[in-house]
Amino acid sequence: MLLALYGVFAFIGLGYLAKTLRMVGNKQSGILLGFLLNFALPAQIFTGIYHVELDFKLILIMLTTLGCSLVGGASMYFFSKKILKRERNTAIAMAFLATLGNTLFLGVPLVYGALGQEYSNKAILYDQICTAIPLAILTPMIMSIGGKGVFGLRAITMRLSQNPLFLALIIGLIFKFMPFSISEWIFTPIKQLGACATPVALFAIGVQISMGDIKTEWKNTFVVLFWGMIFVPAIIFAFIHLNGILITDDWRMALLESAMPPLISSAAVIMRAGLNNKIAVSSIAFGIFASAMTIPMWLRLSYL
Repeated sequence: MLLALYGVFAFIGLGYLAKTLRMVGNKQSGILLGFLLNFALPAQIFTGIYHVELDFKLILIMLTTLGCSLVGGASMYFFSKKILKRERNTAIAMAFLATLGNTLFLGVPLVYGALGQEYSNKAILYDQICTAIPLAILTPMIMSIGGKGVFGLRAITMRLSQNPLFLALIIGLIFKFMPFSISEWIFTPIKQLGACATPVALFAIGVQISMGDIKTEWKNTFVVLFWGMIFVPAIIFAFIHLNGILITDDWRMALLESAMPPLISSAAVIMRAGLNNKIAVSSIAFGIFASAMTIPMWLRLSYL
């Protein structure tokens, strides 16, 4: 885990340094993100989904964790709106940020460092079921709240059908259930392409980090990160123990993924919807650094 954290922050730091020294600008960052979203990440997802061992218990674990995350997000909205008396746009942004975590860019490498390759493949599946699909459903809803679109089945379907990551998931599942297997040599260039995903993603995160908004939104940021990285995984942890469930590595993977900091894509959705984008940028930036303490803590607790 420590080596995984070291690698994560090394690439993020390199991206932030490149931005600070103006070695990389918006144009280069856009090219990196295009390569990442359209080629490297789909290759990683396709390879991971094809090689993952699927079973009913694993899917049930993921759906249980997703349910806890959605409950946590809904309770975040009511807490911020009724108790903290935040205005509606801020409360919606806080709830959205607390619901979905950075389960792919950060989650996959950290799960790999903690549990190994088999569970990093499962973490890819977790990301698609518990983050990508909910994001496709919640995005039109958030946009409609901000008056920027219409929420409906058509909007959700269009978003999923145009998402290269979701399409890679579907293609991977199709080939997985074919009556024949794909020779491993065919995966050689696909694996090489997918291997670029993590360093490029972390570098891109570093390029996008902005420290300025942390000063003005630190109170709301603290609440969002506590809710998403402590409260939600605590619900899952309590569910496991109250039901007398043995914590296997499948549960451990799901617990770690549920404790990830806010999803980077959430900031883009919040910005486009005209909500409080400062809290989004602040939560994502500070959450990455907070994960260096919270993720090892949950990993340690899972073995108790």
